[in-house]
Amino acid sequence: MENADITQKINNGDLFVLTREEMALILPWLRNTLATQERQDENADLCQLFSKIMRLSNRLYGTEPFNRETCICNG
Repeated sequence: MENADITQKINNGDLFVLTREEMALILPWLRNTLATQERQDENADLCQLFSKIMRLSNRLYGTEPFNRETCICNG
């Protein structure tokens, strides 16, 4: 599937599900990649998404919750 196809599916609102094992693989990468960025206003949308993913994972799987240290915006 090409990027344009993926983008179209995302824009159509198609959902996907990650398993507990997949979340265990991706969350450390998200933390290392995103939480190390400087806090900037431009990161507000990404920060909100990051927060939503981490909070949901915390609720479903008991992973570390989102906190001020992992915030990448000034909000």
